[in-house]
Amino acid sequence: MFGIEDFLLAAEAVLDIEAARLVAVTKIPLAESALAAPFATFGGHDFYEHPVQRAAILASRIMRNHPLPDGNKRVALILMEMYVEQTGYRLTASQPEIDQVFRRVAGRDWTEDYFLLWLNSRTESIESRSS
Repeated sequence: MFGIEDFLLAAEAVLDIEAARLVAVTKIPLAESALAAPFATFGGHDFYEHPVQRAAILASRIMRNHPLPDGNKRVALILMEMYVEQTGYRLTASQPEIDQVFRRVAGRDWTEDYFLLWLNSRTESIESRSS
């Protein structure tokens, strides 16, 4: 799980603006909502159980909540890639494909369910690759 500090550090890397300065222009509640969404529960049950599903929700909500004035898609990608790698997966899509898909998600041309289908088809287990 990522916190607001992780979000701001990713934004700092993307925008080349110090995280301390980004706080003033970031819609913190929207960022926190996006970061918490993949880990939502109800009645003790996770809404999103699989790591790739959580990664899709994380990226989608960052892009759709738009907490930064610029760089939301790039921050979403960084955190999504970090999350899938931390959970034993890797993204296999090309950069041009990622760019095209992220634009569709951010523009709400794709639903989160469709984005998840795409992400499932573009991730692989790190373990299965090294076997």
